[in-house]
Amino acid sequence: MALTRVLTPGRHGMHRTPDPAPLEESSRLALQWNAWALAPLVLLCAAIAAPYCSTHNLLLLGFALQHAFALVCHQRPERSFWIFGAPVAICARCLGIYTGAAVGLLLRTSRTLALRLLIAAAAVNILDAAAELAGLHGNWMGVRFVLGLTLGAAAALLISSSMPLGAYQRQATTGRSASIHSEAQRPGVH
Repeated sequence: MALTRVLTPGRHGMHRTPDPAPLEESSRLALQWNAWALAPLVLLCAAIAAPYCSTHNLLLLGFALQHAFALVCHQRPERSFWIFGAPVAICARCLGIYTGAAVGLLLRTSRTLALRLLIAAAAVNILDAAAELAGLHGNWMGVRFVLGLTLGAAAALLISSSMPLGAYQRQATTGRSASIHSEAQRPGVH
C-alpha cells in the first residue's frame, strides 16, 4: 500500500511526511493495530475453552462458560462445532462472528464502504436463515461459520472505521495542515 506524502515545514526546510488525509475520501482498506480486537479474541478463546474444561476435570469452569454464553447464543449442539468430545460454547455462526470481529477491528476503511459491507453481510445471513427455514438446504455449519465471519468482520470494520484516528494522525490533520496542502500544490515547491 503506497502512502501519499505532503510537504511540511521543518527546522531545515521542507520535509516529506505521510498525507494526513482521512480514509473517508477513499475506499482503501488499511491494517491498523487496535487493542479492542483482543475483546472478541478473548471471547472466542473462552468459547473454545468451555468444552476442554468440561472434559478435563474443570467441570465448574466449563459449566460457568457454557452458561455465560447461553445469554447470547442458542448453543444447539447440532449447530456447533465439537472439539474435545463436547460442543463449543457457541454455535458455528457466533463462532464466525467472534472471529470476524477480531479481524475486522484490525482493519479500517471508509465508513460508507463499511456500512455497505455490513448491510450486504446481514442480508446474506438473513437470506441463509430464511432458506434453511424454508427447507431449501440443511444444516451447513461451514457456510454458517463463513457467513458469521463476514457479518462479524463487517460490523467490527464499521466500528473501527468510526473510531477517531490515532493521536499522531489527529495532530497531523489539525492546525497548519490545510496551508501545507495548498503550499505543496503551488508551482515551484517540491
